[in-house]
Amino acid sequence: MTISEFSFHAFADPDRSLRSVEKLHEVFIASGTVHTVDDFSRALGTSLAKVADPDRGVTNFLRFVEATLSTSSLFNDLLSYPVLMEMVMTILSSSQYFADILVRDPELFRWLTTSETLAQARTKEYSRAEAQRAMRVFQKPERTLDSLRRFFRREVLRIGARDLLGEADLATVTAELSHLADVLIEACCTVARRQLAERFPEPPPVPFAVIGLGKLGGCELNYSSDIDIIVVYEEEGDIPDAGGRMHTLHEYFNLFVEKVVQNLSRSTGEGHLYRVDMRLRPDGNAGPLARSMQSYLLYYESRGELWERQMLLKARVVAGDNAFGARFLSALEPFIFPRTFFHNPKEYIARIKARIEAAVGREENVKLRAGGIRDIEFVVQALQLINGGKNPRIRTPNTLEALRLLTEASLLSLDEGRVLTDAYRFFRMVEHRLQFMLNRQTHELPASLRERAILAKKVGFTSADELERATAEHLEGVRAIFENVLRVESPNVPLDILGVIDGSVRVEDVERILRGYGFRDTRKAAKNVSTLVFGSGLIGKREFDVRVRDAFREVALPLVHDIATTPLPDHTLHNLALVASAQPFPEQLYLQLKEQNFRKLLLTVCATSPRLAKGLARYPLMLETLSADPHALWGSGLDTPLPAESLHRLKAQEELRAGIRYVLAVTNFDALTRELTQLADVVMTSLFEEECRCESGEVLPLSVFALGKYGTRELTFDADLDIVFIATDEREPMNVQSERCARHLLQRCAEVGSEGKLYDVDARLRPEGRNAPLVVHEKTYRRYLAERASLWERQSLTRLRFVTGNPKLAQQVLAGVQTFVYEHPLPVGWVDEIVAMRKKTESRSRVRGAIVLDIKLGAGGMADVEFLAQMIQLRFGGTETRLRGAATCTVLEAGSSLIPTCRGLLERCGASYRVFRKIETLLRLTLEEHGSILPEGEKLETIARVMGYVRGSDLLKETSRRMKEVRKDFLTAAQAIDEWSR
Repeated sequence: MTISEFSFHAFADPDRSLRSVEKLHEVFIASGTVHTVDDFSRALGTSLAKVADPDRGVTNFLRFVEATLSTSSLFNDLLSYPVLMEMVMTILSSSQYFADILVRDPELFRWLTTSETLAQARTKEYSRAEAQRAMRVFQKPERTLDSLRRFFRREVLRIGARDLLGEADLATVTAELSHLADVLIEACCTVARRQLAERFPEPPPVPFAVIGLGKLGGCELNYSSDIDIIVVYEEEGDIPDAGGRMHTLHEYFNLFVEKVVQNLSRSTGEGHLYRVDMRLRPDGNAGPLARSMQSYLLYYESRGELWERQMLLKARVVAGDNAFGARFLSALEPFIFPRTFFHNPKEYIARIKARIEAAVGREENVKLRAGGIRDIEFVVQALQLINGGKNPRIRTPNTLEALRLLTEASLLSLDEGRVLTDAYRFFRMVEHRLQFMLNRQTHELPASLRERAILAKKVGFTSADELERATAEHLEGVRAIFENVLRVESPNVPLDILGVIDGSVRVEDVERILRGYGFRDTRKAAKNVSTLVFGSGLIGKREFDVRVRDAFREVALPLVHDIATTPLPDHTLHNLALVASAQPFPEQLYLQLKEQNFRKLLLTVCATSPRLAKGLARYPLMLETLSADPHALWGSGLDTPLPAESLHRLKAQEELRAGIRYVLAVTNFDALTRELTQLADVVMTSLFEEECRCESGEVLPLSVFALGKYGTRELTFDADLDIVFIATDEREPMNVQSERCARHLLQRCAEVGSEGKLYDVDARLRPEGRNAPLVVHEKTYRRYLAERASLWERQSLTRLRFVTGNPKLAQQVLAGVQTFVYEHPLPVGWVDEIVAMRKKTESRSRVRGAIVLDIKLGAGGMADVEFLAQMIQLRFGGTETRLRGAATCTVLEAGSSLIPTCRGLLERCGASYRVFRKIETLLRLTLEEHGSILPEGEKLETIARVMGYVRGSDLLKETSRRMKEVRKDFLTAAQAIDEWSR
């Protein structure tokens, strides 16, 4: 992609953005990275096409790159792991605040991506320990506070990244933000105590507590929220200063709170922590910053107003002495939940809300307008005030939790609870996207059409119109409930899959509905439907937000109908749930599933292979390629060695690509085996280039050769690699180096990484077998072939192929081997010897009888066909050079013209061989088993259904028939070859 081609992006300021693109290319070229400019252009173009604000994204990306110390390392990471490119561009384009943090400290991106930082939520205890660690580094209060500000900046970035990347839902995000505020308030209290220690060396003799209110108290803090707090201490008393003069605790704690507020809100070069609002304390700005417990109780008892009862519903201890704070809140319960109210709370709250709406200057305020966030909070609080006295279970400061408890208590209907919950999550998500753009407390939708369109994309819509329609729907639903609490009846939901999704049908109806779609294990199917609706991932559970659920609901009917048409609907549904729950942006997946062709492709993969489904879950971005062009799934450029640390991932991803293409019939079986063999060659070549060099840096005079199916390019999944190492130099130092190199290469292949093992390598086909040195020298090898090699070794060498190493040596070895295999006379009775050898290998098969079949080593299995092909090669390969090193079916096809009397039986053997190889491949893809035994029971039914049979017994019968036929044809063809040899 050239720089000019980037103009296709929806840049609002194309001149500036294209200059940034050009500058990025200059920096990339100067970095010295191993990747090409084309690689970078494609990656940058792809990522910019996905983000909501490409102008901001490319501008901030340039700032971030220029601030990074090692641009080469950064570019290598971003291009080697496309998910990192998507991650950084999502962050940089979505939030100027987060972008500024990364530009200020670029190493934070590596911290985000090279650990479990984004994988799971952090507990309050973990954050507290981190804050304390940040404090221990410095002694001076200002240095300590700056350390806390850096810690805050890092943690907000982490939480925001998890939010943007779909790793955390609203409840998790707001809880983490609230817990972060808790530990920083605690830390600032500790610093304040140190600041007062010079004047007051003795700590106060009574406990205190910081009480969080509003969103802090509800554990639902925003990114740019003020924190509402009040401070209470146990009782009045005195405390001495450093000079022995006595002061009241009231004086001390007010000085203390003043310091705490300054520590939290003061801005330095490291920024600030929080804006602190203490206006909710008794008497507001006119009241003291801290009071004793008795003073609070007297105030609320004598002068407390209904709005203060409402405010205290969200009270929570956030710092100080937890036990004392709990005791204080318990003492307030009679005030919050009185036996009788002088005013109806609902009417009072409605009047408050009317005044708020009248004061709102713009209609775009998602918090304060009619039907907005405040309506939801006031509905909850009204029901809690009225009913909390007699039902303590509904007392909770958290809005989402309160909605759940109120619904369970039947104070809200299921539909009302859902409408309010979905709307609350939607509005809070919009609020967050607005606030973390510039770290500014705002609740208003942008006036600019372009800015509104950008916000829509950030929220998950394709246009501003969609955002406005969704906003209007939520506002309307919330407002109706606000005005008619307890009077709205839940509508009837049809007894269909949508009812299962909504959870509005009875258990017995769920089972009937699911059985109607062909699901056998209805309990598991219901769980998988729930996963598709609500989400759960490889790294633990996460709840999909309302956008995702709405997107799934839109596609649910055609999706479940199509699942029902697959051979095994239960398996298809389970695999789809696995894929969906691991997606960073599941809503996008559900939107794509509305397109019939993509839906068919993905369901075909899910219906065939849990292994491939797990691969799509591990590498979610692969789905984008699948949706764009399944023919492009097999990547280019696999003919050159890659960095060794990427080999495990390379193998896993390329096997996934090849498997998907095969399952979708984009490629046939022969192409699949060639692709898997090519991949093995790349891995072996890469390892050879790294391990097999002299101390001088030159590559050792050594070559690697393939045998078996690896030699004939017929590898399938999980196949062993049969190889032999041959060297030219027999001098002792070089001999030792070659042996060490070969051993290291085998060890590297056996290493298990996060993406699994590379390969099991078998080097036992070398002369003298497992007890001989790994490396055989070329002259020694020639002598061995001429003097001691057996017929079976001659037979195995029909599959010899050069893989990597010294090409001149390879030519010499291959010439010598071909002379040995094809030009020397075959011994008398060689056909009978090979047939006897084949029958002897049947003893290795672990099964006997006709019920369970070994399609590889059993009589009439794949080994019969392979031995037959090798006999044809030995007999005719001297003159028919096309047979040398050819694949099994290729040899059989050629043999049909060389032995006309065997044409029919060779064609039958080839057809059966392909069936056996397909079964072998499905054992790995569908059952995730590595053997060659045809399974029994449910597993047999699974393989049979995937292959198109009605019953497992049909597949068993057909396989048994083919094996008997192959054994008969094998013996007949062997006799014909023997006659041709005389």
